[in-house]
Amino acid sequence: MTKKIYRSLAAFLTMAAIFLTGAGIYHGANVGVLVIDGDFVHNVPAEAVNVNQMLAQAGVELHQFDIVTPTLNTEVYPGLVVEIERARPVYIHIDNNGYPFRFYTRPNSTLTTILTDFSNTSHYNFLLNEPDPRRQPDANEIVNLLTIEWGPREVYVEIPYGREYVTNYRLPEGEQVLYSSGENGLARAHYNVEWISGIEHGANRTHTIILQPPVPEIVHVGADLPPNHYISASGEVFSYSRMVLMESTAYTLSESCTGRTPDHPWWGITASGMHVAVGIVAVDTNVIPFHTRMYIEGYGFAIAGDRGGAIRGYKVDVFLDTMAEVRAWGRRHNVRVWILD
Repeated sequence: MTKKIYRSLAAFLTMAAIFLTGAGIYHGANVGVLVIDGDFVHNVPAEAVNVNQMLAQAGVELHQFDIVTPTLNTEVYPGLVVEIERARPVYIHIDNNGYPFRFYTRPNSTLTTILTDFSNTSHYNFLLNEPDPRRQPDANEIVNLLTIEWGPREVYVEIPYGREYVTNYRLPEGEQVLYSSGENGLARAHYNVEWISGIEHGANRTHTIILQPPVPEIVHVGADLPPNHYISASGEVFSYSRMVLMESTAYTLSESCTGRTPDHPWWGITASGMHVAVGIVAVDTNVIPFHTRMYIEGYGFAIAGDRGGAIRGYKVDVFLDTMAEVRAWGRRHNVRVWILD
C-alpha cells in the first residue's frame, strides 16, 4: 500500500481510538481536528477560525511547497481531518561546479517542476541537464542544472555596394565606362547572445541600424538611340513627333521688342496669357499651335506661348533676358526644332 493509504488508515484508527475512549465526535468536548503530517497524527483543538490559524497555533511550520488539504482558509470544526503533504528535498548541482545544495520541491514533482520552482525562487534562468524532464526524482536525489543567460551585443558591419548600369546614348553601343566609383556603407547589427554555463551558445540578430547607406557604382553602357529620339545638350533623351528647320530670332522684355512699357496693363503677358520667361517662344500658331512643347537647337526646351506680327511661317522668336543676349543670338537660319510628343 502507498504512504497515502497508510496515513488514511492511521487517521481512521486514531479517530476510532478517540471515539472508543469516550471523547466521541458528537459528545466529547476534547474532540478537535485531526492533523496528519506525514507519518505523524495529531489531535489539535478546534479553536481556530481556519486551518492556517490552527496550524500556526499548534506550532506546525509549513514550507512554501507543502500541500495542505483542505486549503488553509477552510473553516475549522470538530472532526475536521487535515492532511499535510511535505515538500521533498532534492540536491541541486549547477553547471557541474561546486557542491550540490538542498532544495525543497513540491510533492510528486517532476524534474520540469523542480526547474520551474528553483528558477522562480532564485530569479535566474536554468536548463535541465537531465535526459528525461518528465521523471519524478527520488528524495535527496541530485538534479543537474545549467545556467542560461542572455545579453545584447553590437557589431559594426560593412554593407557592400552594388553596381548600377545607366544607358548612355553618347557612347558606342555596348561600350561600358565607369562613371562613378562605389562606396561601402556601414551598419550596426544588434544581437541577443545566449550563454549556457558561461559558454556562448548562439546569437540571434534582433535588428540592424543603417548608419551610412552604400553608394552604388555607376557604369554607363553605350546604346543606339531609339527611333524618333534625340539627346539634348544637357544629355536628356526625349522623343519627338517631327523635326523642322526654322528661322530664329530673339526678343526681350524691352519696349523696342514688345512695344510696351512696364506701366502697360499687358506688360510681360504673352498672347496666350503666359508670363514671359526664358523658355517661352513666339511662333506662327497656324504652323505650331500654342502650348506645343519643343526643343530648339542652341536654345533648349521651350513652349509655344506667344506670337508676333513679324512671325510668319516657319519662324520662331525665342525669349532672352537681356538685349546683349538678343544681339548675340541674332538671326539664325535652318535651326533644327524638334516637336515633342
